[in-house]
Amino acid sequence: MKVRFHPVFDNPIRMGYVPGWSSINDLIERLGDLEHAVGEGRVVPARWEPYYQECPSCRHAGSYRWAERQLQSPAHFAQALALFPGEEEQLTSRIGHANWLILSTRTEASNITRKLMLDEALGEWECHATDWLEQIVERCTALGVETSKPLLHQQVQQALQPLAKEDVPPDNGDFNLSDLPSGFKRSHGFEKELLQMDGWTVNPGLVILPVDGRTHSLTRQVLRLDLSKVVLLRARKSARAVSWEKVTLVHLFEGAVTFEITDEPPLIVAGYKHPEQILKIVQQCYKAATERVLQALAIKLNGPTS
Repeated sequence: MKVRFHPVFDNPIRMGYVPGWSSINDLIERLGDLEHAVGEGRVVPARWEPYYQECPSCRHAGSYRWAERQLQSPAHFAQALALFPGEEEQLTSRIGHANWLILSTRTEASNITRKLMLDEALGEWECHATDWLEQIVERCTALGVETSKPLLHQQVQQALQPLAKEDVPPDNGDFNLSDLPSGFKRSHGFEKELLQMDGWTVNPGLVILPVDGRTHSLTRQVLRLDLSKVVLLRARKSARAVSWEKVTLVHLFEGAVTFEITDEPPLIVAGYKHPEQILKIVQQCYKAATERVLQALAIKLNGPTS
C-alpha cells in the first residue's frame, strides 16, 4: 500500500512536536509515545498538534513510525524543520507565515482562495527563503545535523514542487478507511439501542491527550480515554488505569485535571497548556461512558430492546 504524506500537513516535526524540545530525541520519544498510545488499528484526531485549528489531522500508529524514520534522517529532519512554521512568534517572518498559509489551505473551502493562498506561500519561498534557511542551517548545526543552505533549498523546492504543479489535490481532512490496512477501526459513535433515544452522548471513540504544557511536556505523560477506562501512560508504561464505573467526578483542582475515584486516591494529571479545554473533552468522555454503563444496566435488568 502506497501512502502519500504532505510535506507541510504531515510534517514529522509537527506530528512529534513537544513544547520546549531541545533535541531530535525529544521529538522521536514523543512520536513513539503517541504510536504506543494510539495502538494498532486505530485512527484518532491529533488535537495536540500545533495549528490543529488551521489544519486538523487524523493519525494512526503507522504515520508515527513513518515520522520517526524521517527524523532519524539528517536530510529529512532539516527539510521538516524548514517547512515547519515554528512557534507563534515565528509567524511574523515571511517564510514562517508562508508555511502557516500552506497549513491553512486544508480548511479553506474556496478553491480560488486556496489557490491564491498557495501561490502567495510559494512566492514567498521563491523570493525570501535566504534568511530563513540560514537560521535553519544554524539550528541544525546546533542539533548535530549537517546540511547546507544550497542543499536544503534544493530539498525544499523538490518537496514543494508537487504543490506548485497541483499534483497534490486539496485535502479536505477526511480519512478514507478503504486506504488503510484491514483491522483499522474508527468509531462513529452509534449503538443500535442509542439510536432510538434522543439526548445520548455520541461515542467519542479513542481519545489521546498528551500533556503539553511547556514545563511538563517532556515528562512523557499521555491520557488515553475510551468508553471503558481512563489510563495515564508515562513513558509508554501504564502509570494508572481506572474504569469509568469508579469515577465519581472529573474537575480541575489547582489547574490539574482531577478524577475523583471511589475508595481510591484521586488521579491527578497536571501540566496541560489549556486545562479547561482538556477538562471539557474528558467530561464528554465521562458522560458518554456513564450513559453506556446505565444502558448496559438497563438491558441487564429489562432485557435488550428490539
